[in-house]
Order: sequence, then structure tokens, then C-alpha cells
Amino acid sequence: MDELAMDQVGLLEQVSLFRWALCAAFACGLVLPLVGVQLLLRKTSFQAIALPQFASVGMVAGYLVLPWWIDRFGMGGLSVDQALNDPHAGTNWHLAWAAGAVFLGSWLLVLAARRGPAGLEPVRVAAAFALASALSYILGRLSPVGRGHVDDLLAGELLGVGVHEFETIGVGLLLVLLAFSWTRNDLLACAFDPEGARVLGKRVQRWELVHQALVGLSVSLSTLIVGPVLTFGLLVLPALAARPWARSMRGYWFLASAAGLAAVALGSFASFEFDMPLGPAITAAGALLLVPRGWRKLD
Repeated sequence: MDELAMDQVGLLEQVSLFRWALCAAFACGLVLPLVGVQLLLRKTSFQAIALPQFASVGMVAGYLVLPWWIDRFGMGGLSVDQALNDPHAGTNWHLAWAAGAVFLGSWLLVLAARRGPAGLEPVRVAAAFALASALSYILGRLSPVGRGHVDDLLAGELLGVGVHEFETIGVGLLLVLLAFSWTRNDLLACAFDPEGARVLGKRVQRWELVHQALVGLSVSLSTLIVGPVLTFGLLVLPALAARPWARSMRGYWFLASAAGLAAVALGSFASFEFDMPLGPAITAAGALLLVPRGWRKLD
């Protein structure tokens, strides 16, 4: 067997071995760019930086609190080690903490935007990101359990994703996709012209809650399963890369998802070929998609 054939066999073996991690990454590549488009159109893309980091804080806090919680309240008769190794109990526990942190952080950012000085949104989000980043590492070092998993997740190493983790993120992102498909026009109308939407009888505050719920669920799930690096990259880069080529909103959504899937495919190949962490490799591939965007602007 020649060298090329051996390389192909090796690549196929890697794909088979890490198929659930790849499936999770492709699910994120399909759905997260749609959420990123909404953030970009609302001029709140900076939140895509901070929200995954909020989810990381919640997830790490879950590790920190877990021994105390099991000692005080129990978790279905599981010990700490059993809870850490049980895919159902562990994933559900950390998802609850990650989602709570995302919703709390998102609510605080909205509250600060309403009550704080106008024009300082990027500064507030940058400050929140800095604080959340620091808390992630501090709480991770204080946690007596799960430190290795926390370090791998924060570094973007997601090859340990198994079938239960994929089922969790797959079902969650499918719900986000279905809800987005059903509500996208109302979300768009309330984002662009809230006063006009009120005149048309739309309940703007309710649609804002729907938007926050879709963002919170997708970000918390993705950060928990595939890590903050990949979540942030797929929220921002595909939406930016697709924008100059779109001629309609429907086309924009389609191109953003296509760019997300392309980034996952290219980054996965580079990760296996050059032995790089999967999350950062996909994010770097997403950045490469911005190069044709620059050509488009020059034209």
C-alpha cells in the first residue's frame, strides 16, 4: 500500500474514532452562525465574545460546587467520581450551571445597556469578558474535581465528546433551529424596528425574551460540549464572512450556515492532518473564510 493510501486509511480511522465530536462540531457549524447573524444585525456581536465565557464560568462553578452539593443534598445516590463519569448526570448538572450563567450575564448586559451611558456597549462587554475569563481560571484552580476536563475544554480540545454529549447538543440545537425557523421574521422585525413592530401589534418584549432564550440555550450547550473557543468562532466568523455575498436575508442565513459547515470541515481536516486541537483549528479555518470577504470589498 502506497503512502497516500495509508494516509487516507489513517484519516478514516480518526474520523471513525472521533465521529461524535465531529458530529457535535458540524451541528454547531450549522446552527451557531444563524444565531451569530441575529447578533450581528442587532449590532450586539460583542456579546458573542462574553456569553461563551459566562457559560465557562457557570460550568467551572458547577465543578466547584459539586462535592458540596452531593454531600449536602445528594445526586441520585451517586458519589462525586460517579457523577463526574456519568454522562447523563454530569452533563445535565453542568448544563444547568452554564445556562444559568449565560442567562444571568445576558440579563446584566441588557440592564447595563439600558441604564448606562450610551455608546459604551463594546467597553461593557469587554469588561465582562475580562472578568469572566479571570473567574473561569480562578474557579478552575479552586475546584477539587474535574480540573483536567476544565483545562481541556477551555483549551478547545473536544475530541472526548461521546454519544450522550452529542445527543444532548444535537437535540438542543435542533430545538433552536426549529424555533428560529418559526420565529425568524418576528425576531427580525423587532430587532430592526421595535417601534414599528409595536404599531403592527407585535409584543416586542416577548420576542426579546425569545431571542435571549435562543441565544442562551445555544451558547450554553455549545460551550459545555465543544468549548468557548469554537462557540465564539462559529458565532462571529461565518456571519462576517457571509455578509458581503448575501442578497437577501434568506440568502444571508443560508450562506452563514454554509460558511460554518465549511469551517468545520476544513478545520477538522487540518486538526487531524497537523495534530492541532480541534476547536482552535476550526476557528482558524473560519477566519480564513474572511479573506474572500476582503476581495469582495475591494471589488
